[in-house]
Amino acid sequence: MKLTDKLAAFRASSLKSIAATAEDLAAIGIINPRFLKSCLFETSVNLSSQIISRKPGVFIGAYSYMNDGGYLRDGVFIGRYCLIGRRVSLGAGSHPTAGLSTHPQLVYGHGRPYSEAEAEMLHIRNPSPSQTIIGNDVWIGDGAVLVAGVSIGTGAVIGANSVVTRDVPPYAITGGAPAKTIRHRFPPEVVSRLLASEWWEHPVATLRSLPVSNVFEFMEAAAGMGTGAMPSPAEFETFTLA
Repeated sequence: MKLTDKLAAFRASSLKSIAATAEDLAAIGIINPRFLKSCLFETSVNLSSQIISRKPGVFIGAYSYMNDGGYLRDGVFIGRYCLIGRRVSLGAGSHPTAGLSTHPQLVYGHGRPYSEAEAEMLHIRNPSPSQTIIGNDVWIGDGAVLVAGVSIGTGAVIGANSVVTRDVPPYAITGGAPAKTIRHRFPPEVVSRLLASEWWEHPVATLRSLPVSNVFEFMEAAAGMGTGAMPSPAEFETFTLA
């Protein structure tokens, strides 16, 4: 199953998984499973921050890691090869601000819905999707906050202490509060070729055999490496804790 298929199944709450034993965890390179209780994960992930979820409502792709001091809320999907720093909040919650109070004890009280004119006056927007999607090879710096519902494209870089309130395109470098695009890592034609290669679908041993430090050499070497008929490597099985 390709990662795009896993994302579709995750969104539909139908992603199948294997219950991993202690032996399985050792075999797939899971050193510290403490925080993976409410998580679906692939091989060699390392999570050191809390998941706020009552069910396996978070997915972490192969070789991705997240350092300590942060948290993930329910409905976060993280692709492969992601680097997430310390004190990062993923899927940060929000409270309605157009009522009398923002406090949970009062925010859902009685009252008629606002009219269109009133909603426009109060700048009320339609609720955003609750799921937070992070692509592959995304680097998120220390202290960043990603609000619930944003989508971060593959190869993007999120600067430290940024507050991400909007979707980030692939291979964009963003920063600030609210975060804005500073520049792109590569020209558009290079970005298109990297995305088309779906390099994250190949085993890590295959990738290591290619010139990954130079994207132009890599694209030449990887030409024709289609993933359409390639069976999913065992390292990309989806696991939960037994």
